[in-house]
Amino acid sequence: MTDLEGTQASSVDDAARSGFSLSALLGVGAVSALGLTWFLVSWLVLGSPLTDAIGETVGSLAAILLIVSIIGAARASDPTGRG
Repeated sequence: MTDLEGTQASSVDDAARSGFSLSALLGVGAVSALGLTWFLVSWLVLGSPLTDAIGETVGSLAAILLIVSIIGAARASDPTGRG
């Protein structure tokens, strides 16, 4: 019998395998839908050239991801644990 046969997996291993939470998946879906919508509005409705519409979309998504990152960092550093 080897050293590893009798040991149980830790809860950290189980949490790492569980994947994304439902709220994370909904957030990713919402951001993706907003990005696609903004691209289509910019390109088809406003008549921007394709490269400008792509650039606007990438810039908007970068701003959204920056905001999400700041909120996540603030929640992770909250000493009260309420975030």
